[in-house]
Amino acid sequence: MATIELNELLTNALDRAVEFMALAAHTSFRFGKHNTVKIISVGNEEIEQIAEYCFSLGDMAPLAARDGRFAVDLIKEPTKLLLLGEKRKSLFNYNCGACGYRTCAELNKAEMVESLTSNGPSCQFRNINLNIAADAAAAMAWRLGLHCRVFSTFGFAAKALDIITDVDLVVSVSVSVAKADPYFDRHKFWTQDFWDEIFKKEFPTFSRGFIGAVEDEDW
Repeated sequence: MATIELNELLTNALDRAVEFMALAAHTSFRFGKHNTVKIISVGNEEIEQIAEYCFSLGDMAPLAARDGRFAVDLIKEPTKLLLLGEKRKSLFNYNCGACGYRTCAELNKAEMVESLTSNGPSCQFRNINLNIAADAAAAMAWRLGLHCRVFSTFGFAAKALDIITDVDLVVSVSVSVAKADPYFDRHKFWTQDFWDEIFKKEFPTFSRGFIGAVEDEDW
């Protein structure tokens, strides 16, 4: 009888688990039955690229820089990243106005604006479909016993690096089979003084300033 060591078991199980996560995301609820979410998985090589990009943002996006440092630590034990992307234009013809335009046709004719986090303006229902898919993937990860966290920072970094292409909006779901949950100890990458400074500046806004994607100004 062949003996399979734990490390190999964990690696194989992680690969299979990510397949089930993609399946759950693919079959999740869709508004308008438009199943257009693009889904890929990446490993350590791509996560290292994402980490370097996030860290390079420095003072512009301190939360992204912190997550870049975190990603370097994350890949020391088996980990995978599921990337989910969507296009920004409407397919629905709901004319709901949530995007800021009166009709879907007006939105689709609007000039695209590139930002650090995504391309806009974007259809809210495509955003919702994307996030439902990410939630389904994360729920599957939880059912399978994986450590898991959803990251917007890793998502927009993957988009900027063309790791995932032909999309305007990206969300990532990171999973790990580390010995202990690594996802809720990221504050170790900041000193308390730096944390206090950034928390005061970034968190109360709940705007794009939350990620540091706008120039410094008086809040």
